[in-house]
Amino acid sequence: MHSRLKWLLGSVLISCVLAGLTAWRVTDWTLHRHGESHAHDDAETDLHAWMHEHLDITPEQHDKLDPIEKEFEQRRVALKAQISAAGVELAEIIGAPNVDEARMKAALDRLNQGQAELQRLTLDHFFAMKRHLRPAQARKLVEWTHDSLAREH
Repeated sequence: MHSRLKWLLGSVLISCVLAGLTAWRVTDWTLHRHGESHAHDDAETDLHAWMHEHLDITPEQHDKLDPIEKEFEQRRVALKAQISAAGVELAEIIGAPNVDEARMKAALDRLNQGQAELQRLTLDHFFAMKRHLRPAQARKLVEWTHDSLAREH
């Protein structure tokens, strides 16, 4: 029975890790993909270009949005690193001959916390940008965000 419980625990853990990594990847991809014709290496440049191309951002709006974008990108990169580190640690724990369940739980908690923080950061960023847009611009941003998320699920 002990090996069966261990197998079940391992299966649940692997499922959680895969679900978490998938959620992180979908969030990252959704945030930084703005149509097939907008493939850029730099995600910040990509969002900036999409907004200017599709929302007719004024110079005044750009001045207000640019610091918001820079802060978001810095925080996003830090959270992605945290999520990645937790994922690597989980992989190491799972690969060990004897699974340290307390360490595994702590790494999984860090992974989940990082993913939740990234999702909150993303939503906060969306609403911060939306406040500086005219109603027609905000509608386009909402539509794009809605459509991007709906395509993923």
